[in-house]
Amino acid sequence: MDNFDSYPSPRRSSSRRKRQESLFILLLGGFLSFICVAITGVALYVGGFNPFLFPSNLTATAVSQKNASCQVLINRAIEASDSYCGATGSNNVCYGNTTIRAELAPNATKRFSERGDIVAVNELRRLSAAPLNLQNNEWGIAVFKVIANLPRSLPGETVTLIVFGNTTLDNTSGTLESFYFSSELGQITCQAVPFDGLMITSPDGTGIQINVNGAELTLMGNASLKAIKNGRMEVSLLSGSGRIVSNGQEQYFGAGQTVSVGLGGENGVQSISGPSAPEPLTQQELSTACSVTGHYCSSSEMIPISAAEAQQQLQAQITLTPTLILTPTLTRTLTPSVTPTNTTFVLPSWTPRWTDTPTITLTPTVTLTRTRTRTPTPTITRTPTRTSTATATVPTNTPTGTPSCGLITSNGLTISNPNELTMDITNNNQATITIASIHAVWEKFLSSQLLTQILLGGGTIWEQTDPQPPSDIPSQDDGDWKNGADLTIPGLNSRNLVIQFQEPFNLNPNSFDYQVSVTFDNACQVSGSITIP
Repeated sequence: MDNFDSYPSPRRSSSRRKRQESLFILLLGGFLSFICVAITGVALYVGGFNPFLFPSNLTATAVSQKNASCQVLINRAIEASDSYCGATGSNNVCYGNTTIRAELAPNATKRFSERGDIVAVNELRRLSAAPLNLQNNEWGIAVFKVIANLPRSLPGETVTLIVFGNTTLDNTSGTLESFYFSSELGQITCQAVPFDGLMITSPDGTGIQINVNGAELTLMGNASLKAIKNGRMEVSLLSGSGRIVSNGQEQYFGAGQTVSVGLGGENGVQSISGPSAPEPLTQQELSTACSVTGHYCSSSEMIPISAAEAQQQLQAQITLTPTLILTPTLTRTLTPSVTPTNTTFVLPSWTPRWTDTPTITLTPTVTLTRTRTRTPTPTITRTPTRTSTATATVPTNTPTGTPSCGLITSNGLTISNPNELTMDITNNNQATITIASIHAVWEKFLSSQLLTQILLGGGTIWEQTDPQPPSDIPSQDDGDWKNGADLTIPGLNSRNLVIQFQEPFNLNPNSFDYQVSVTFDNACQVSGSITIP
């Protein structure tokens, strides 16, 4: 038997040896490449360059850049709104920033399609603002000015209501005393404005009571509101005191607190629940207030008020008995007595009761030729009290024929809005009378003061604008009646005459007598005057 030790060892093939050598060379090359890359990376890092951007770092950078762009757009939009809407008068709405889509009343006389356009609140039916859009540079803003209606509010003081972002408002009352609104729920485009909605700001010591989405809201201070259809409406108070009544339940809340009510119904924005208990404001609410108003950027800027303190403040405000002194003087004695009926948390209404016993006897021949003299103190050649030596020949009350002047009366001249004078004219005759002319004496205390519009029974009868008192309408200087205007007062009826000016009366540093005389087609006349302090 053979001895295995005598056999030689088998030889390895040359091809296998070559493969092993190639593998060794590849591994050695990879190792050396890794060492080189590592050394290069360390050198670049030490030199301040980081060649690696992780996804989280990229997201943070993009968000930061986006927020910076948002803030630029927001600042421009706010500045544009201030510039275009700074002179907005009371009971008007201004197109602040693009884009706003509005539905106006059929009788609206002005456009509302570009920044700076202003229309009366009662001419607006529906308004929708565009959401914040960086690509199109859009962020819709509309600015409302409405009269402060809490008792302590001074005459002419206004409350500002700002609609911003993806928000729709339906002016159901026509006066904005009652409206519905919703702000769409969507992705947060910008951290500076995490939600869209409304911002309400009031002068110190004043406030407003309105009906929002079917809930009665009383505010004395500044607040933001948002409402999601079939969700909730939240009212966040930034300063002052508030009260909300919904579904028969009330809740007081103060600065630094927010309350909410459930929404539903057919339109999705009708309040359907009682208000929640007050909760502290969130950072989102502070961010929105900071961007829109420039204030309340942190809770340290607020003066917190508890719900109990808010109740005391509002009850003191509502139960205040205001005193309004009007001293009309024009050769006859008008004794106004202001008797406000201020039921707690009900809109106060001041209804002047005039004791007016003018002695007006008809002068059969009345010459209406006026010499227009534009002087600071115009001389009035007509007075409400006429002493005539002639005997009136018209019948006292005849169903047909010439109406009796003694049966045409007015309640005198009163202030209905900060820039409006009104007079109720009653025709107790059975025959219709028609206005032939109007003579108004007023003061131009500002260069911008104009007589802008006259309405009868809610319809515009003159809209020419007169920059210089006194005004005689119709005349060559002041223009004719509006085409198609209804100048009649039917028999056994009353119609309200409104004289509207450009600027509110409270801007006048001095008192002045405003006088209005109305002459009819039968030569009868009614007059009124008021001294505005």
